Amino acid sequence: MYKPHLNYLQINEFSSKYARFAHFFVPLYPNMNKENDKPLYTSTHEDTTYDHVLKYTGVFGGVQGLKILVMLLRNKLTAKFLHAVGMGLNAVYMNIAEIINSATNFGISFSAVREISQIFEEGTEEQMKRYVLVVRTWCMWTAILAALLCLVTSPLLSYLFFEHEFSYTPFIMMLSLMLFAMPIEAGECAILKGMRKLKIVASIESIAVVATLLTTIPLYYFWGIKSVVYSLVLTQVVIALIHLYFSVKVLPYRISIFSRDVLHEGMGLIKLGIPYVLAALAGALSTAFIFGYLEDHGQIGLYKAGYGLMVTCAGMVFVAVEADYFPRLSSVCNDVKRMNKTVNQQIDVCLMLVTPLLIAFILSLPFVIPLLLADEFLTVVPMCVCASFYMFFRGIAIPMEYTALAKGDSIMYLLMEIMYDTLCVLIMRVMFGAYGLVGAGWALSLTVVINILVVYTVYHWKYGYRFSLKTLRLCLFQLVCLGAVVGVCFCENPWIHYGVGAVMLVVSSVRSFVMLSKESDVISRLLRKLRHNDNCNCC
Repeated sequence: MYKPHLNYLQINEFSSKYARFAHFFVPLYPNMNKENDKPLYTSTHEDTTYDHVLKYTGVFGGVQGLKILVMLLRNKLTAKFLHAVGMGLNAVYMNIAEIINSATNFGISFSAVREISQIFEEGTEEQMKRYVLVVRTWCMWTAILAALLCLVTSPLLSYLFFEHEFSYTPFIMMLSLMLFAMPIEAGECAILKGMRKLKIVASIESIAVVATLLTTIPLYYFWGIKSVVYSLVLTQVVIALIHLYFSVKVLPYRISIFSRDVLHEGMGLIKLGIPYVLAALAGALSTAFIFGYLEDHGQIGLYKAGYGLMVTCAGMVFVAVEADYFPRLSSVCNDVKRMNKTVNQQIDVCLMLVTPLLIAFILSLPFVIPLLLADEFLTVVPMCVCASFYMFFRGIAIPMEYTALAKGDSIMYLLMEIMYDTLCVLIMRVMFGAYGLVGAGWALSLTVVINILVVYTVYHWKYGYRFSLKTLRLCLFQLVCLGAVVGVCFCENPWIHYGVGAVMLVVSSVRSFVMLSKESDVISRLLRKLRHNDNCNCC
């Protein structure tokens, strides 16, 4: 946990060179006393309940659903106004921005969530103010670094990304504004997540989705392909301002960019965040290897389409993990009993929600794919069916994998991720080489099963994590339901296919409904509200 210095309210004196600018950057906190040094955590913040997990999974799942709908609409309008050339140009600029941002953010926004969560659990208001000052200061420095790196390397980036052309240099230089705003947005979002302001985070994401649509489409309509860079910059700046508007209401915006103490205190963020960035880099490299191998066999488009469909389907359930689950786990990770309870509850809710969703999705694939894509993509149906186990087991793996990060053991997280990525590449090459796209689906599923076994063994030994008996029973029950549906999907008789599938969908849904009703009041409150509305309508 972050332990501030005993004199953390003392502000370092600046050299005479910066003295006249000091009032812009130095926060003027009152002297600490027993009255304003109040604890942040009270019993009302207890959130290791199914009600809380289910509530925010639903909230962020709904936001994700809104994002998907807006994305589909935006992609449709973007294709109409920019055509293929404009969409490709947009993708290249986004890729450049993501590379620079990944190289300069040091994972600060992610590691900050853990530290702020622990201060929220065990610290005081003044400790929170001080640490938020540290986070914001480091985010400002990374923003400056990203912008400068973009400006300096813009000619080289233009040469590399645009077929040895330097004419795109001015447009890439404009991306520096976007890259300046990205760390600011990420830092403010991390602060809100760590302080459990999840309703605000959900509101911001909903507003940002709509704002993105309203800022990009008019520019595309009036200026076409010329507006690609302007729309990217404007959208990111607007999103950053939205985050700032809400976050400064929680804690006023103060930074101290020339304070050595503040920079020194933020080194812990870097040490925790860099392995996370390296893990993301390892994942990107493994994906690149897989894509390159599949492209050599002319199957990359079909694979990406099938994988994207599965991730979009289950992503609505998993989207709450980083926003809600990681801050909660970080705050209780020093108590093994509470840690185990938190992890197992998250696994339970993930499986109860994702299994019926996966069953319904794979049964509807022959109808959904022509609607969302085209008839030529129907060949990915067997791959998606086999990869459904991948998404099911990810519901178990993801809550477990965050344990190392919550503990601050980012090196262990990095090692587990490298192991997983290496396995994925090796198994994918073997299975795809033998069975094509169906083998690719089985490769994804087999990789995550091996990953669960390794992660559970290591984390049980190192952190004391263990599955609860209730979680194991739920996993087995829902796995049998999903397995039965996957089995009949390869049956040529449509009556057996959809008949057994429908029965398993009902069984899985009823099991989830009964368990959620027993463990949570959310279902009963929802039913009471619906009955109340019906009575009101009758009157």
